[in-house]
Amino acid sequence: MSLWLFGYGSLIWKTDFPYNRKLSGYIQGYDRRFYQASTDHRGVPGKPGRVVTLLNSEDPEARVYGVAYEIVEAERPNVEEYLDFREKCGYSKISVPFFSYDLGGPENIETNSLKVISYIALPTNDWYLGPAPVEDIAKQIASAQGPSGTNAEYLFKLASAVRSIAPSNYEDKQLYTIEHAVQQLLNNSEKNGR
Repeated sequence: MSLWLFGYGSLIWKTDFPYNRKLSGYIQGYDRRFYQASTDHRGVPGKPGRVVTLLNSEDPEARVYGVAYEIVEAERPNVEEYLDFREKCGYSKISVPFFSYDLGGPENIETNSLKVISYIALPTNDWYLGPAPVEDIAKQIASAQGPSGTNAEYLFKLASAVRSIAPSNYEDKQLYTIEHAVQQLLNNSEKNGR
């Protein structure tokens, strides 16, 4: 049986592991939130960035769009070891159903699902920051940088990737609101720096 991995953050655009195929789609009953500290990729100890995790949604119909990857079977142990390291700061694995139009069209989407694993950061982990006002999250993201690049780059790549795979009427409210707030902060900083 193939291992399928669901990416909803940087795994949407940064796939530096071998896979057979990828499918765009969604998981249901979750919300994508910038509640996890990053001190190893998009921030540093003492000045963490914020990256996304999944939380159970109050709305059972809520959708998080992302990408599912079918891992090359011969490479599975290496890929799992790599991903366990990449997602080491507070992330745990869960198994969830994934829905994709690529599996049979809109009329069959509810019956054509895959079991996928995904990494989520539970509120009990040491790097969990939890909710904060949008302005505070935006300031933290705008100023954080780590070994993988700026936190703003992570945010902008994620927002762009979600727009490219989700239906045009899909509204990832927190993601797009924070994107706008960070862009304004960076624009103002650039204007004031001149």
